Amino acid sequence: MRGGREVTPQAEATSLLEELGINQLPIIPTEICQRLDIHYCEDHLKDLDGFLVLNQKVGKGIICVSSLIAEQGRKNFTVAHELGHWCMDSFEQNAFYCSRDDIESFKPTTKPIELRANEFAAEFLMPQFIYKPLVDARSLGWGQIKELTALSQTTLTATAIRFMDLTDEACCLIVSQAGRIAWFRKSRDFRPYVQMDNRLLSPGTVAYAIFQGNIPPVCFEDVKADNWVSGRGVKPYTEILEWSLPLNSHGHVLTLLYDEEGIAGWDEDDDVDEEGEVEWEPPTFHKGKRKK
Repeated sequence: MRGGREVTPQAEATSLLEELGINQLPIIPTEICQRLDIHYCEDHLKDLDGFLVLNQKVGKGIICVSSLIAEQGRKNFTVAHELGHWCMDSFEQNAFYCSRDDIESFKPTTKPIELRANEFAAEFLMPQFIYKPLVDARSLGWGQIKELTALSQTTLTATAIRFMDLTDEACCLIVSQAGRIAWFRKSRDFRPYVQMDNRLLSPGTVAYAIFQGNIPPVCFEDVKADNWVSGRGVKPYTEILEWSLPLNSHGHVLTLLYDEEGIAGWDEDDDVDEEGEVEWEPPTFHKGKRKK
């Protein structure tokens, strides 16, 4: 269809939306399954969030999602994730079994094939041509991200990642678990390096206080920047804005960092990551013929 050209997951998701004539929110992936003649079902899956199994004879498939998932946004992302496998990977294998850690995760240990499917799902449910104007119209904050979550019927984490991808603000989403930074996602204009030497949260952060059982503030708070980041311009007196949410059902603390004033000392073209940072950049892949 596109020969040997490299195609990103985002481009593949946009192409499918165009084929289906979809141009408004919310995008309901179970309805997409019906239009693509992919059978959708839910079942009590013990160790999986979802799976895709293709029928080699007729070229159709089954997407099954765990009925144990309580949040509809998580179910939507799981279905979109499996649609990503259907679009991008079905020419290589016929079955995809995806755990909770595979879906909506950007940990450095997540398999590349699952990372691609996550990027596809994010673009499919929150396409840039619809979402960018919505992001631009909102200031940075958890209240605004929750508004977008409701509009797109996605999870808060997925929506926050998308906000980072599309905003012009200098900000960063950090996901912590068990008192350690699990992974993060920067906006394009966020220059400082996230502290990843040992991944342990600094006692000077709001996120650390949450893991200690404290109730967090409901807005941005000034904290010492070197509790979170390092690099040129980060001095002992430099501050950055932090807004961390209470522990969620996945055992995660979600943190927004906002470099509102702009930490001094960065060059315009200085975007080389320090060794040890684990922010994931979307890969490309060679387009094959997807099964229909």
